[in-house]
Amino acid sequence: MDTSKISEGARSKWDRKSAEKEYRHLMAQLDLANSGQTFMVIDFDNKILKLMLKGAVVWDCPMNFQDTDSIEISKFSRRFQGSDDRLVRPLSDKHLFEATGKTPDSILAVVGEAVKVDPKLLQRDVPERFSLIWNDNIIIDIRTDVPGKAISPIKNALAEIRQTLHSPFGEAIMILRMEPDDALTLYRAANRGLLTVIVAT
Repeated sequence: MDTSKISEGARSKWDRKSAEKEYRHLMAQLDLANSGQTFMVIDFDNKILKLMLKGAVVWDCPMNFQDTDSIEISKFSRRFQGSDDRLVRPLSDKHLFEATGKTPDSILAVVGEAVKVDPKLLQRDVPERFSLIWNDNIIIDIRTDVPGKAISPIKNALAEIRQTLHSPFGEAIMILRMEPDDALTLYRAANRGLLTVIVAT
């Protein structure tokens, strides 16, 4: 048996660039896990959003895209990583556009456990639509099937205008649909400064 041919075949299947990128992803998540802070993972490879704490997944949700095609996803990923190929960004802001109703105490108890917050302190309005915003006008817009009403029409208009003006290159936006309970959990957990990791090969 010619072992040189086997080793050449094995080397040709091994992609150094992909391996290095996977290593960087793992190291970024390990550093965040060691920080003891909750962080978010946007995993494009598996189409899932996760909240993690000390390396454990405390919440996850499939990314169900709405009006978002592969070009927009690629634009979002490139803008997030930027010219320096960064994997981690802090959340810079969030905005609640519409919400409705009051969340039952039983659901708030589950949400409170997931995000480690006293249920009495949780917002009880169920989001219909809200945005998560990172610098460079990177946005995830979350929609639910809850029929809501505008929290503040003037603030909503200002948020839309601000998003348009803040980046000379426009926005990199993904629109996701979620179940109301998942949207409420994410909204409560996604506070300004929440570190976010992107996983995209």
